[in-house]
Amino acid sequence: MQGGRYVWSVAGVLLVAGLASAQRPDFSGMWTLDRGASDFTAPAFSGGRGGDDIGRLFITHAANGTVIVGAETNGLKAWSYTPGRELTIPVGRDTTMRAASRWVGGRLVAEGTQGGMTMREVMSLSPDGGTLTIEVTTGTPAGETRNRLVYRADRPVGACETWAMPCKEFPQDVPPAGGADAARGGAPR
Repeated sequence: MQGGRYVWSVAGVLLVAGLASAQRPDFSGMWTLDRGASDFTAPAFSGGRGGDDIGRLFITHAANGTVIVGAETNGLKAWSYTPGRELTIPVGRDTTMRAASRWVGGRLVAEGTQGGMTMREVMSLSPDGGTLTIEVTTGTPAGETRNRLVYRADRPVGACETWAMPCKEFPQDVPPAGGADAARGGAPR
């Protein structure tokens, strides 16, 4: 009898885990801002991420769960979130912020602090997958700004060679700074 309870307990845990992961949407794609459905004041993202033109976003999901977000005009300033980890994201021309992210149901929530600025971003996808909503709350000593950005699905992202921003294939195994000798603890030759 005990073995049967154990099997059912394990099955229940796996079912709940499967349902939790099934709730995680895939934001991948190219998204175009629906200005009429959005409510925002510049800068739309914390610290001006995305630059002046946030009209299009490119989002990809990496195999390790990282969500990478880039605007068409700032390919070199793309930002990323890895749920369960804290990463550095750009929040200005030469400023970065440590931001932690996590899944809350079907929403990706990211929060960070840099000096006197705080940010909270919540990304969610409509049930049909055609609308991406990003709610951004930025706090500074001057007050709080709340922005609601609504994006509509656009053409598929496709190969990076077709993107408006630069792209490059990167090798998966990149040696640490200083080369293999530094990894072994030896001096470079």
